[in-house]
Amino acid sequence: MRTYEEYERILQLWERGFNKLAISQITDIPRGTIRGCIDKFENVQGLKEHQAENGSVREQQVNTENWTPLYRSTYCYLLGLYLGDGYISKSRNTQRLRIFLDQRQPNILQRCIDAVETIMPDKKVSVGKTPSECVVVSCYTNRWLDLFPQHGKGAKHTRKIELADWQREITQEYPLEFFRGLYHSDGTRIEPVIYNRVYARYQFTQVSTDIQKLFAETCDQLGIHYTFHGVNFTIARRKDVNYLDSVIGPKS
Repeated sequence: MRTYEEYERILQLWERGFNKLAISQITDIPRGTIRGCIDKFENVQGLKEHQAENGSVREQQVNTENWTPLYRSTYCYLLGLYLGDGYISKSRNTQRLRIFLDQRQPNILQRCIDAVETIMPDKKVSVGKTPSECVVVSCYTNRWLDLFPQHGKGAKHTRKIELADWQREITQEYPLEFFRGLYHSDGTRIEPVIYNRVYARYQFTQVSTDIQKLFAETCDQLGIHYTFHGVNFTIARRKDVNYLDSVIGPKS
C-alpha cells in the first residue's frame, strides 16, 4: 500500500522535470506505480483534490492468488460491465458501485446481480429504477477502489483507462468473459437485410479510445475479426458471428 506522502513525492519530482524511470530510481517505487500515480493525479494539486473528495489515497496490489476460477472469470465479466456502464461514488464512509442496465434485458440484469454477489458475497446487492428505462445494480464496500483502480474524476473517455498488471493477467486468462461484460454494456447484435438477405452482425460502440483498445485486444486474443470506424466496431464474418451466437448470443 502506498501512502499519501509517497504519492506526493512522486508528483513533486514529476513537476520538477524528472522522468518516470528517474523517479522510480530515486524513490525505489516500481515504474508501474509511478505511471499509475501520474496518470491518475497528474500533479500535486490533483492529488490534494482527490484526497479532499475521497478522504484517502491508496494504491494496493490486489492479491489474486486465492481467487477461484469462478471468482476470476466473474470478475472479468464485472470489469467489462464496469468499464462500460459502471460508476463508483463516495457515500458517507464507504464507496458505492453502480451498474446501469436496460430494464428490458432481464437476463443481463440477473447476470450482473449474480456477478456482484459472487464478488461481494458478504454485501447486500440492491436494484433500483431510474426515470428512464434503466435499472441500477448497486453495492456498498470500500473494496471497490481496490478492485477497480480505473475509478477517477469525470467520464471515462476524458481520462486515462489502463488495466493494472493483475487485471491484465486475469483478462488474458478469461478473455471471453471480459468480452461478454463489454458487449453486455456497449454492444448489440443486429440483423440488417441487404438484397433480401439477413446479415447478422455484432457491434460495439465506445467513445473511450483506451476502452476501444481493450476491446480490440480481446477480439484479437479470441481470434475474432472486426472492422472499426469512428467509435464503432463491427463483427460480421459468418464464422465469428456463429461463434459469438454459440457462446453469448443476443442481449436479453
